[in-house]
Amino acid sequence: MITRCTQSERLGRPARARGIASAALIVTSLAASAAQASTISGPVNTGNNLENFSGDATTFASAPSDGPFPLTMTVGEFDFSVPSGQAVTAGFFNGNFGSDFLASGTSQVSLFVDGVQLAICGAACETASQSSDVAWAYSLTASELALLSTNSLWQAGRAVITAEQLSASQVVLDPTSVNLTLQPVPIPPAFFLFASALAPLFGLARRKAGTV
Repeated sequence: MITRCTQSERLGRPARARGIASAALIVTSLAASAAQASTISGPVNTGNNLENFSGDATTFASAPSDGPFPLTMTVGEFDFSVPSGQAVTAGFFNGNFGSDFLASGTSQVSLFVDGVQLAICGAACETASQSSDVAWAYSLTASELALLSTNSLWQAGRAVITAEQLSASQVVLDPTSVNLTLQPVPIPPAFFLFASALAPLFGLARRKAGTV
């Protein structure tokens, strides 16, 4: 009788252990990459906007108006590109009402990104802006991000900033900045179950390859 022996009989559990360890390493590496976030940031471009009378691409000044109000206008646009497999998980916007650069205050105004309100400058803010910039900042909520994700402009990588002028004079803004946090799309839990099921096969493949 001819007796066949296999590499698995000689290696036994160590081969299986190495196979499981290899699978675990792959899963761990993917999980680690999923935890890494990146950011896209920069100023809103107001230079391509015919409604901007500031003369540059960052500050904004609309034509003077006495109404009727509210008067809606486009401030500018921030273009971004989300790599495949990632999604915007946080958004932070900030800027100033009035402009020290232009030496001008602003009228009362509300600011929006694709319909989501970012800031409002009321009567007190309007008065304060006559002497110095009035800073504002806003972080998008999870529900607002979900709403934006259904917006065709946002889906195309275009964060469009608009303003509603609420009182006489003109809307004046110093640079508006955007900071978006990108996170890899989470790995489905089913993947980890699948990887765990495959782990023993690494040892099986070694046994077959070592048959003599």
